Amino acid sequence: MAEERKSLKKAGVEEKKIFKSLAKLQKYPRVREIFKEAARLFRSGKLKNIKQISKNRNLNKMLADLPREDRKMYKKHLEKLGFPSLEETITKIQKTRTAIRLAGEKKDKIKQVKDRFSDQIEEMTEKKNPILKTLNKHIKYLGEESFFQKAHLAAKQRSIIERSETSIDFYREYAIEYGTSFNFRDMIREGGKRKSNFLLGRMYFYKYKPDPIETQFDLYPLIFILKKSSDHFEGINFHYMSPKARAMLIENIFLYLNKLDYTANQKILFNSFIKIIRNNRKFRYAKHCYRQYKYSSIDSRIIEVHPLDWEIAMMVETERFYSNTNRRIRSRNVWKRTDINVRGGQ
Repeated sequence: MAEERKSLKKAGVEEKKIFKSLAKLQKYPRVREIFKEAARLFRSGKLKNIKQISKNRNLNKMLADLPREDRKMYKKHLEKLGFPSLEETITKIQKTRTAIRLAGEKKDKIKQVKDRFSDQIEEMTEKKNPILKTLNKHIKYLGEESFFQKAHLAAKQRSIIERSETSIDFYREYAIEYGTSFNFRDMIREGGKRKSNFLLGRMYFYKYKPDPIETQFDLYPLIFILKKSSDHFEGINFHYMSPKARAMLIENIFLYLNKLDYTANQKILFNSFIKIIRNNRKFRYAKHCYRQYKYSSIDSRIIEVHPLDWEIAMMVETERFYSNTNRRIRSRNVWKRTDINVRGGQ
């Protein structure tokens, strides 16, 4: 009580009402707890007047949990001072709890209906979005829990369906975070369908040993085929540019697709594209990473990369550069040289 009298001298008008009421309620500790909490809130400035007590969640809970005798004293002494009505407070809390319970039940029912009709819902969604249909089909085709499948499932969860700057950024970040252990062996094994020949405008991955040995070469090219003859083929090897440059290039390449459904036969309009990379600065990296390869030097199965996998196949570092003395060359050194050539316009 001495502590209360000491506090009372420094208290404001609203706090004085509270402390005087406390003196009358010595036998009711639960009501006193409400006073102490209210006084603490007044001192901290979180409450400016008694009416605001009804907006405080913790005080409301304390009011709702009062025993029967404490409730009588609360009504007799405190409601007259302007404290919130006990009945109104309890009714409000009960309504809130009921609303939360009903919302939970409704959520469970919605989930049950969604699970029950998931196939039909997915089918209706696919009709509105053909790319989603292609993506779902491709995810099912991919090996369970394969690197590409995990990437697409993660993208789908974030509603990244259409190929865009957003999808390029997502797959780039995904490759940086999860693709460190994905190498050229994985790419040969699960990077796409095995093919016996090349088609123009498609992306391919394979092992290549040049004959004669070149000054510098990529043992595992990743290339868009843009031109071919009886003994060789040509195209853009993305490995000769940094992942950042690849991301910038692929976004512009999307403008030269034959269609926009990203099915397995999606391809680059190679005739138009060859002309544009010669003169358009947006494609200067494509120009400086244009390479020619011989069929006879291919030393592995040929993997055709599905159009939906283009971004992530470009972002994983599956390249292996070597010199003519069979010495490994760091990728960053090759990328740096490409950057210099691009800036110098060579």
